[in-house]
Amino acid sequence: MFPIQTFVSERRAANLLAQIRWRDGVYCPRCRTESQIRHGSYRVFQRYRCKNCDRTFNDQTGTVFEHSAVALKQWFLAIYTYIRFNTSLRQLDVEIDVSYKTIYRRVQRFLRALDAP
Repeated sequence: MFPIQTFVSERRAANLLAQIRWRDGVYCPRCRTESQIRHGSYRVFQRYRCKNCDRTFNDQTGTVFEHSAVALKQWFLAIYTYIRFNTSLRQLDVEIDVSYKTIYRRVQRFLRALDAP
């Protein structure tokens, strides 16, 4: 599984997400073409611009972590402890400092994504 050092910094968590997401190469989430260029960065995430549809996207676009105000390292740690140590969602919402509804929805989205092909 993941070493605990993965959850130390946001940059390491972003690198892990990029490695997992783009293991077959970077492609546009909208038109699925592989012709893109690097287009700066957004916080710790690499941004890309598609040459085909001219849209910009980053490593989080189209994932369950998109549009989240909570840091990616906190989501990784929460999901890891939920799956590995069977931590309750009530305990996670206290540790991450978000509402129960938020943590429930994100964890459910993540678990559904694990079942998807």
